[in-house]
Amino acid sequence: MRKPAAVVSVLLLGLLAVGVAEATLAALIVLFSTILKLNLSVELGPHYLQLTLPAAPFRPALAVYSAGWIASVAFTALCGLAAATWKFRRWRPSR
Repeated sequence: MRKPAAVVSVLLLGLLAVGVAEATLAALIVLFSTILKLNLSVELGPHYLQLTLPAAPFRPALAVYSAGWIASVAFTALCGLAAATWKFRRWRPSR
């Protein structure tokens, strides 16, 4: 019973690390697009998420398309899993 519980615990810990990394990435994109006064547009399939500021001439825009978003999520997920694996590499369940 301890071995399956340990596996589930490690998987949940990995998912938590990835979730925190993804939330941080999204927050940083929104934060820096606001600070740098960029028009942010994220394409997620047939839908768009747009954060725009009041109209100004020649305002720069940041557009993230589906392929870029998927690559970003995959990269962040892999980094989060690697960090969780490295952090808890010597962790063992209590006996």
